[in-house]
This record gives sequence, C-alpha cells and structure tokens, in this order.
Amino acid sequence: MKLNVDPLLEAIERYIVKADDDLEERLNEEGYVEAGVAVAHIGTIEDGVTAAVENNVDEVLARLQNASGVDDFVETVWPEISNSDEMEKALHDLFYQQFDELLHRFTKQWIISADPELGEVIDDGITKPAEAFIKGWSQQLANLMHLNTKDGIEKILLDAQEQKQTIDEVAQAIADSGIRECGYRSRRVAVTEVLRVEEYAHQEARIQNPSCYKKEWVHTGAAHPRENHVAISGQQVFKREPFTLIGKNGGTYYPMCPRDTSLPAEESINCHCITKDIVDQEILGMSLDERVSLREKYMSEVNAEYDAFEQKFNEEHGIEEMRDDPSITWNMYNAYYEAWRNGEI
Repeated sequence: MKLNVDPLLEAIERYIVKADDDLEERLNEEGYVEAGVAVAHIGTIEDGVTAAVENNVDEVLARLQNASGVDDFVETVWPEISNSDEMEKALHDLFYQQFDELLHRFTKQWIISADPELGEVIDDGITKPAEAFIKGWSQQLANLMHLNTKDGIEKILLDAQEQKQTIDEVAQAIADSGIRECGYRSRRVAVTEVLRVEEYAHQEARIQNPSCYKKEWVHTGAAHPRENHVAISGQQVFKREPFTLIGKNGGTYYPMCPRDTSLPAEESINCHCITKDIVDQEILGMSLDERVSLREKYMSEVNAEYDAFEQKFNEEHGIEEMRDDPSITWNMYNAYYEAWRNGEI
C-alpha cells in the first residue's frame, strides 16, 4: 500500500512557516532591524548546517557497512574520515557567505535606524576589524562544529571497541545518539549566529555613525531570562568600550555587545539581548556632508589603528606578513580587542 504523505508534508511546512512568522514578529518587537531578512538567513544556515552534518555522518555509516569489523574501521577508515576537512569546508563556506552578506547589510540598516539621512547616502562598507571578524569567526565556528561531530562519533567507536560491538550495533548507536538528526541544534546555531551578526553589525554601525557616542545593553524580556542579563540591562558605556557582565558562573566578562564571541556558550546561546544607541543631538544637527565626512574619518582612523596593531602583532609573533589564514586573522582580532579591553589602545 502506498501512503499519501502529502498532508504530513503540508502540515510540516505550515508549522515551519508559523515558527518563522512568530520569530520574525518577536525580533521586530525586540527591536532588531530587518527581522524578515534575519529569519530568511536563519533558514538558510539551518538547512546548510543540517546538510553538512548529515553528509558527514552518512559517509561514516556507508563506509562502516563496508568494513570487515569495528577494529578494522577504527584503525584504517576512521583516521581518513576524521582528518578530512570536507564538512568543515562546507560549513566555513556557508558561514562566510552568510555572515559577510548580513554584516554589510545590517550595518547600513542600523545606521539608517539612527540617522536615516546619513544611512541613505552611504555605501555598505565596513572596517577592517569587522572584516576580520567575518573571516575568523566563520572558520572558528566551522571548526568547532566539525570537532563536536567528530568527537561524538569517535566516542561511540571507542565504546564499541571496548564492548566488542558489531558493525550493525555501532550503526544503531550512531542513529540513537541523535548526531545525524541535528534539526534542533541546527536551528539553535542558526538563530544564535544570525543574532550575533546582527549585534556585531550594530557595533560596527556605531563605530561609523558620528552621532552615536554611547551604547546601552537592553534585555528584551525573554520567556526564560538569564538573571545576570536582566541585571546588566540599562548599563551604558562609550561606544567603543566593553560592558561588564557578571556571568552565571560568577566570572566577570567584558563583552563589546551581547553574544560577543569572548562570552562562553551559556551566555550566548538563545540570548536575545540587544543594544540601544545613545546619540548626540548636536552631531545630528550638523549638515549631511559634515556627517558623511566624519564617518569616513572614523572608519579611516579605525582601519589605520588596526593596520598598526597588525604590524605589531606580526612582528611579535614572527609573521612576515598577514597570510590568508583565518586562524591567524582570528588570533590577531582577539588580541586587538583584548588590548582594547585592557586600555592598551
């Protein structure tokens, strides 16, 4: 008997659409710019992460079935799979493309929200630190997700060796683990990362916007609030200075914005906090040409500052020139902001 699955698929599609509509409404209420665009990119990232993980696990399962035994697979096949960067590359390409598009777009939209006249006449350019964030974090996130998947499978394989399991038992253990069925995790990653880029773009917009001189942390009233995020709500600092956040674990953190990558996962995942611009009305009263010139001046100063830090970083670490290596970019980016937090720049 052939089952008609069309009603089920239609019901699933309606559920997904409603979930997206609800999220878009929520992000609009919380004050995010272009909530519809954010939700669309959340869907793209969610699908891409799911596909990358599924493809990786499917390869493991297919090659597992062709092995003569668990020991044979672990010793001869698994090293090749675990050392492959195919999944990491797929994730990096996905994240880089999405983050690059969104950060440029959101930066311009945040400027428009604060100074519509300025926002309408400028391009969507970003500073060098923002470019470094996109390049470095795309690689770091891809590497982290790849390692988590690999470690999960490797633990199952090592347990299987110890317990003398069969190939079929290992395949079932992988299926039962939920590693392949990563729908919820993919969604959580997608939402967290798009909102992370939203807030990084907001920070970038402040750097470019001459009328903005301070920022305020705002807790948006999530259904399950983090008490420490409620406590920080209302804290104001100058726009290029960090906030002070007491973590749920008692540690003290100095994020430039909510979901700053310097924060541990428990302070970022599913966080919906946002920041608010504090503007100088006298600057807003300047002519448009003056504000455009100030934006260009501020961007040039930040780029020159970053170039000088890069040269110093290269000299201290024996790097002849900044190679096209996301890991080096990420290390320097973090060192740059650590210097900022410590008042060294």
